[in-house]
Amino acid sequence: MTAMVVMGERDFREEVSFHINSIEHALTEARPRGWRRAKQSELEILPLSLRASVAWRVDFPKSEVNHSVVDHVFVAIDRDFPFSEPRVIAPQAAPSKAAQWPHVEAFGSLCLTNTRFSAPSGVRVLTKLQDALDLLDFDSRKVEAEFRREFLSYWSQGVLSGTPIGWSLITPQVEDRDIVFCTGRAGQILFADNELRLVEWMKNAGISGKSVYTTRLTWPKQILLPDQFPKLGRDVVRLVGRDNIGRHFRAGCALPLVLGFILDGSPIYAATIIKGASEKFLKKGFRPCSPRPARLVVLTCLDRVASPMSIQRMDAQWVHGRDVNPHLTHLSGRSVTIIGCGAIGGYLARGLAQAGVGKLSLIDPDELKPGNLGRHVLGGEWIGCAKVKALSAQIKRDFPHIMDVSEHRSEFQTLEECELSEISKSDLIVLAGVDVAAELAVDRWVATLEEPPPRVWTWIEEFALSGHAIAFLGTERIADELDEDGVYLRRSTCGWKSTDVRVDERGCGVSFQPYDAVDMMSTVVMAQRLITDVLLAKISESARRAWFGNRDSVIEYGGEPADSFNRSFCEVSEPLSDG
Repeated sequence: MTAMVVMGERDFREEVSFHINSIEHALTEARPRGWRRAKQSELEILPLSLRASVAWRVDFPKSEVNHSVVDHVFVAIDRDFPFSEPRVIAPQAAPSKAAQWPHVEAFGSLCLTNTRFSAPSGVRVLTKLQDALDLLDFDSRKVEAEFRREFLSYWSQGVLSGTPIGWSLITPQVEDRDIVFCTGRAGQILFADNELRLVEWMKNAGISGKSVYTTRLTWPKQILLPDQFPKLGRDVVRLVGRDNIGRHFRAGCALPLVLGFILDGSPIYAATIIKGASEKFLKKGFRPCSPRPARLVVLTCLDRVASPMSIQRMDAQWVHGRDVNPHLTHLSGRSVTIIGCGAIGGYLARGLAQAGVGKLSLIDPDELKPGNLGRHVLGGEWIGCAKVKALSAQIKRDFPHIMDVSEHRSEFQTLEECELSEISKSDLIVLAGVDVAAELAVDRWVATLEEPPPRVWTWIEEFALSGHAIAFLGTERIADELDEDGVYLRRSTCGWKSTDVRVDERGCGVSFQPYDAVDMMSTVVMAQRLITDVLLAKISESARRAWFGNRDSVIEYGGEPADSFNRSFCEVSEPLSDG
């Protein structure tokens, strides 16, 4: 592979000249007398965004392509070439109002596939030119298919500046039905199947005090082509139906109506906004006790402009995997209890919510302090708050689809019977960096259960140079993995002096291990992978996993690597029974 080189100005000019000559030679070979270098006046009409430094006009007979008006294109390169793409512009194909041809952007710039930087300049230009001619030669069926395939792109081109964006929480079910909407914190419009679901989502997201209204979701039989996009209220009425609009209409208020389509097996949404006459106008000629009928109210929007609005999907299937996560349905029905919400437990809680786990229970007695910020998932706004309360609020705000995050500001040993009963119903219990007393208390509690839930026990060693995660799928005990001093029997490092591995906080007698978020993340990722494997039943027997960091650093910092720690930066896994 040839490395890129930085050139001086003289070298640059010579390089540009070389590429220009190469391109013009290729054009002459492929299209003799069918091209010329673009004039300065022609360069000036090309889109400014192209920053074209050189361009060529290529002429061809109209019979060469199916597009009815195009008989020439411009091929342009900018100053960054060859480390940028040649661009092809067909000014005659530029869309005026609605798009007339697929993959034609503003000013006639064609959206084409990329070429390889390493290919000869002339070959790259000829490849782009042929791609452009193939695009302009689409037959009517191909044109329609491409318009439908990129429906959202063409719909968004008509969205006016200042139009609010829509967020869809709608369940992807192909059925015409009434839905609800409200205005979000930043002015976006939130759509959901029903008021209960919308209010629940908004509560998690920290949005309150918003009025909820009804509207209609319609699934047309086919994805609309650009010339079929509704332009006036009467077009919308024809699509949705007068009766389906009338009952949602509020005098003088804009009504966003949602259109749903299925594309490649996944739902996509767009909305169109219509607005009828003012309340004052609608009262004319009607008594207050007998207002104008809804079917007549709808008539006032028929000749008014219908405004397109873009909608982004915010439903769980999209947020947690963009419709291709095969495990989401299973994970969304799982509940996980995390004992210990410090540095490791905090990241695990957020990671599980991000993966789509539906319910979390958080157990930790401590509050967040300034010294925690360097390696905790929570930020400065939560200083002084209980970690479980802050973590619960942050997770619900960031991932509002989560069904529940319960908080227990307590050590595990002091939980009430009712709390323990609820926790016993968890699909998995995680012990994240807690002390020996809590670990043994969990052991004793597990022994009282007929069918204890699986447990994952995870922690790090000194300087986070090694970490461990063990999955107990049966009645195994943590105590069996510890020596008489409560030390893990299969440690990866040893020989540390307490003065080397713990630092005292000035003036308060509290000590801590000096490592940061980067150091511990490999253990966090390993633990989360094991947790997910347990939840998805990917492992059938209890297992241990270990992360080995930099072996040389163990020695440098005054420790001794165990025999098993014979290589750096790797993860090892084995059945628990092998111990």
